[in-house]
Amino acid sequence: MSQPVQVLQRAMRLLTTFDHEHPEMGVTELAQRLDLHKATVHRILFTLELEGFVQQNPATGKYRLGFRLFELGALAAEQISLRREALLSMQKLLDECQETVDLAVFDDGEMVYLEVLESPQPVKIAAKPGRRLPVHCTASGKAYLAYASEDEVEAVLAQGMEPCTPNTICDPEALREDLRLTRERGYSISREEFEVGINAVAAPVMDNGQQVVAVVAIAGPAYRLPPDRMAELGNAVQRTARELSHHLGARLA
Repeated sequence: MSQPVQVLQRAMRLLTTFDHEHPEMGVTELAQRLDLHKATVHRILFTLELEGFVQQNPATGKYRLGFRLFELGALAAEQISLRREALLSMQKLLDECQETVDLAVFDDGEMVYLEVLESPQPVKIAAKPGRRLPVHCTASGKAYLAYASEDEVEAVLAQGMEPCTPNTICDPEALREDLRLTRERGYSISREEFEVGINAVAAPVMDNGQQVVAVVAIAGPAYRLPPDRMAELGNAVQRTARELSHHLGARLA
C-alpha cells in the first residue's frame, strides 16, 4: 500500500492554511499554525516560491499565495465547465451511435478520461473517468497529437512508442503520416492499436485560441466498428467536437 510523502503533505497543508482572514502570513505564524519548526516551514516556502506557488511581500516579508495557483485553478475550472458543456453533446452522440463515448484531456504525456458514457449494448468498453491511456496508439491520443505543437509530438516520439498490440504504430514516420491523415479527415482512427478487438475514432475540441483542450471519442468492439463504418462514426464525432469547440469560442473553418 502506498504511503503519503510527508514533505508534500506539509506543503499542501501550508498552502491551505491561507484563507480570506489570513491572506498573508510570516514564517513564525505559519510554523505555529502548522505545528512545525520554523526552519522546516522556511524550506517549504523557499521551494514553493521557486515554483510560483507562493510569493513574498517585499514590504512586509510575509508570504501569500502565488499566481501559479491561480493558473491551475483557472485550468481546473475550465475543465469542470468543459465537462458540464460536454455531457449533453456526448449524450446526443451516444444516442446516435449506441457506442461508448468519452471525453479525454492530455496530461503529462498521456490521455486522461474526464467523462465516459457507456454504450447501452451488452458488450461494451470498460472505462472509467481518471483512467490514463497512451498517446501514440489511441484514437484520443492521435487526435490530440495531430493538432499539437511540433515540440509535443517530438517529446512523444522521444519517449518511445511501446507496442500494445500487433497493430500499434511504432515507426515515427508512420505515425506522422497517420497524424497528417487525421488532420485531412478531421478525425483520428485506431484499429486495434491499443487493445485487440477494440476500434475507435476521435476528434479534437478547440478553444478560442485554436488549441486542443480535449478530445471526444467513440470506441467499441471491432466487429461493431468495422472499417466501413469508420467514416460515419468519424463524421459524427467530428460534429460533436466542433459543437463543443463552438461553445468554447473557437472559430472553425
